[in-house]
Amino acid sequence: MRSHFVSEKDLYSRFIAWLDKSWWHLPASEYLVPTIQAFLTPEQAALLTGFPFMPTALEEIAHLNGMESSEAEAKLAVLARKGAVWRMERGGRILYSLNDAFFIFFRGPFYAMNPDESAKAMASPLNRYIRDGLMDQLAPANTKALRTIPINRTVADPSRVAPYEDVLGFVESQDFIAVTKCACRQRKRMNPEFVECKHPEEVCLHFKDMARYLTDTHLGRRVTKEEAREIVNLAADAGLVHAISNWQKDPDTICNCCKCSCIFFESYHILKHKKSHDFSNYCLKINPKTCKACGLCVKRCPVQALSLKDSSVAENEQGKAATCEMDTCLGCGVCVHKCPTQSLCLEFRDKILPPPKDVREWMKRWVMDHRQKKQIGQ
Repeated sequence: MRSHFVSEKDLYSRFIAWLDKSWWHLPASEYLVPTIQAFLTPEQAALLTGFPFMPTALEEIAHLNGMESSEAEAKLAVLARKGAVWRMERGGRILYSLNDAFFIFFRGPFYAMNPDESAKAMASPLNRYIRDGLMDQLAPANTKALRTIPINRTVADPSRVAPYEDVLGFVESQDFIAVTKCACRQRKRMNPEFVECKHPEEVCLHFKDMARYLTDTHLGRRVTKEEAREIVNLAADAGLVHAISNWQKDPDTICNCCKCSCIFFESYHILKHKKSHDFSNYCLKINPKTCKACGLCVKRCPVQALSLKDSSVAENEQGKAATCEMDTCLGCGVCVHKCPTQSLCLEFRDKILPPPKDVREWMKRWVMDHRQKKQIGQ
């Protein structure tokens, strides 16, 4: 896998071609090479070119690269702390794999409590690359990477809430939880001309293998269930959207998204994708009679689904009440959570759509959506 007597430009080009073999692709852009150059040294790019995407024993990786295990382990430990490679232990053996481009660009490096200088340097070209073709591949996906789950206590009939839509119930069911900073928020703040975001940062929760990877590499820290509940409540108060990995079995992350920094809201608002996250199975119900037309719900809605309109039954001085575009509503409960008159609640949609059973089913849907796009294009 090592390259000898190869120019620095070719080293990065070869690594980019290898990384492009994963599910998240790297479209051509003037910002692609600067993004990779900022993140990896030429030596690191060479080491990771041809690096297995599947978990592989340290000894095998060392052998393939002509290294002693101790030398390989030292180099890979640095790359794991950067979020470039995945590290795990199974049966007493240390395994490594190359993280895909989505994880490298949007997750690991920017989860860190104290990002290294390479992540800071990568932020500026990456923020531009996002709007220069990188997110186009998200548009055809009918099943998004994240699914909205409603804020606790915003559903009219909580007894009917499915386990995969009960945010606090899910947290309670986990035996290992980690928290990181919001990768999107932190990346944008490293490049402040892009956005002014005042939302809390340390609000992304992770579970199972993801949580262990993040704590082992010091990208995140372990928290108790009580701390995790406090983080969920803090996010709700701040107007953030709870969004979970979009499969039922072993989701690894609950993000708490804001419309000013989140890549999925950016894709919706700036790049005009048809939706940001998959909707929850709930939509908004409004009591116009008790609505005071304060406009707080309109301000808090992350997808601009709410507005104030004239109402014949409203009993406030303006004669207006909140109205909602149901085809746009995420079913997040952000508006309900802070309604001062309790005029809002979430109720079941007419058609209940369960999320994919596991990550494999999610990936199948992703592939099918992109195949259909190609067939339509032809």
